[in-house]
Amino acid sequence: MKKVLLFLSFVFFLSSCTRVFVDNDYRYSTHFKKYITYAFVDCERDTNILCEDVQQAIQYQMRARGYEFNAQKPNVFVNFSIYYDRLKYKGYDQPSLVNWVTTEDDNFIYRPVKYELGKGTLMISMIEAETSEVVWRGYATGIFNKASSKKNYFKSIVRNIFDQYPLFATAEKPQKPKGNVLF
Repeated sequence: MKKVLLFLSFVFFLSSCTRVFVDNDYRYSTHFKKYITYAFVDCERDTNILCEDVQQAIQYQMRARGYEFNAQKPNVFVNFSIYYDRLKYKGYDQPSLVNWVTTEDDNFIYRPVKYELGKGTLMISMIEAETSEVVWRGYATGIFNKASSKKNYFKSIVRNIFDQYPLFATAEKPQKPKGNVLF
């Protein structure tokens, strides 16, 4: 009897927890290795500080990946949207981004997946500055729950989304030569 009660308590606990679903999509023809700088698309200001919190969390993630903020000449623009209601979204079943970048196999095909995203979705997009095309999009749904009022909650959500974007800016800055260098 104790085992049954323990099991039922565990099932009730799991059903009361709100899970956040995180995924991403990307464009196969993108040369992610050439991106070094970024800037933000202006965000629609909320009456609360949610927009500012999310933008700061994105800045932290971009900096951690070696990207430099450059409002004058960015390689990519970062945009994000917060959807409060349910959302129908067409994503793609794709290989992990790291696997694709290492192979850059042109034979991969887009396999569409239709999602019915729940209330509360944060969608982050990277838009190539040169072409104005979305090259990567990460999203989390179910973000408004009991934990969403906790400090650093949205920082954690943004980190979970960027876990789907494990790439780093690859351009190296030229080093100043030390002493006399002969070529």
